[in-house]
Amino acid sequence: MSKGISPQLEDKIKRYQSLQQQMGSLQQQIQAVKLEQIDIDKALKEIEELPDTEECYRSIGRLLVKSTIKETKVKLGEQKDLYDTRVKLAEKSYEKIKKQFEDLEKDIKAALESGEK
Repeated sequence: MSKGISPQLEDKIKRYQSLQQQMGSLQQQIQAVKLEQIDIDKALKEIEELPDTEECYRSIGRLLVKSTIKETKVKLGEQKDLYDTRVKLAEKSYEKIKKQFEDLEKDIKAALESGEK
């Protein structure tokens, strides 16, 4: 990095930057999944009052597939559960990385304040 900084401190700074990037990436992933959850909630709200036997089309990749409202509700519910799990896992990972990040930040500050280079 720069002259006068010990290799250990340099490694800590690199790890700190890596953790910062990981936290940003996880935040983006969480936000994307939460947007998907909102879409699912909107779709479920739109079809909640319709009779279960009524037909509709649901998207599977690039295809629209004919389905019943009942089947669509089930599939959307499964997707919602999957996204809920993904958000929980990503948030748990984020908190773990955040703790490491904060601990490392303290170490770096302490090293810099004590004059370690």
